[in-house]
Amino acid sequence: MIYNDEQLPNEDSIAKMQQGYARRVSILQNEDNGTNNGVNNGQNANNGQSINNGQNAGSNINLGQSNGQNLGQNSELSAIASSIDWETNTALLNSLSRTQNRCMRSFIRGLIPLNQQDRDEINGYYNQNGIRRNPSVINTNSGTFNQTLRDYIRNETELLDRIVELLYLETDADRRTSLNNIIRRRLDALDTLASFWSGTIFG
Repeated sequence: MIYNDEQLPNEDSIAKMQQGYARRVSILQNEDNGTNNGVNNGQNANNGQSINNGQNAGSNINLGQSNGQNLGQNSELSAIASSIDWETNTALLNSLSRTQNRCMRSFIRGLIPLNQQDRDEINGYYNQNGIRRNPSVINTNSGTFNQTLRDYIRNETELLDRIVELLYLETDADRRTSLNNIIRRRLDALDTLASFWSGTIFG
C-alpha cells in the first residue's frame, strides 16, 4: 500500500489501514501464543519429569527404608531362633523315655520326633545362614526321674517363651499360623505331662 502524505484520508484508505493493522496484530498474537505454548509445554514436560523424579526418589527411599526394616526384623528373628535350646529338650526327653511306666514311655517317645520337627521347621524359617547356638552340656544320668521332669518343664517353658517372641514379631501370615500351631501342640503336651505326674510335681 502506497501512502501520500498530501492526500487527505478517506473512508477507503482508513479501512485498508485498519485491516492491515488488524492483520499484523493477529500475526503477532499468533506468534506470541506459539512461543508461550512451546514454553508452557516445555515447562509442563519438565514439571512432569520433576514430579516423576520426585515420586521415584520417594519410592526408592521408602523401598530402602522397608528393606532396612525387613533386614533388621529378619536379623532379630534369626537371633531369637538361634537362642532356642532344642538340644537340652531332646536330651531330657530321651532320659524321661526310660521310665518303666509303659503309658508314660509311649507318650514321651512320641514327643521326641515332634520336638525335632518343630526344631527343623523354625530353623528352616530363621536360621538359613547356618548359625546355631552352642549345645548345652547336659548331665541327665545323676538326676532322678522327677528332677529330670522338672528340668524338662523348665526348659520347655523357656523354649515356648522364645517361640512366642517369634510369633509376636513375625509378619508373614503363614509363618504366624505355623508358630501358633507349634505353641498349641507343645502346650497340650505339657498339660498331658502335668496330668501324668501332678501328684509328684506339685505335691
